[in-house]
Amino acid sequence: KAAKGTLRQCACDVNGSRCLSQNESECGLSASPAGVPTALASVLIFTIVVDILGNVLVILSVFRNKKLRNAGEGLKNIR
Repeated sequence: KAAKGTLRQCACDVNGSRCLSQNESECGLSASPAGVPTALASVLIFTIVVDILGNVLVILSVFRNKKLRNAGEGLKNIR
């Protein structure tokens, strides 16, 4: 019996990226569970939406409150 990952168990194409074997685990390839890409995409989309909403709230706060328009004045008062 050949060692795992040898050409006897796994015949790969010229680029070595596609396993021609019936069992892809013989080539060391494993598919990710079906929900993982969806969950990652959902987390990234949620993060982006929250970031955009947060930035919009900051912009609205600066427009509504004149004290927030000039950050330099707040730093001068610290000294």
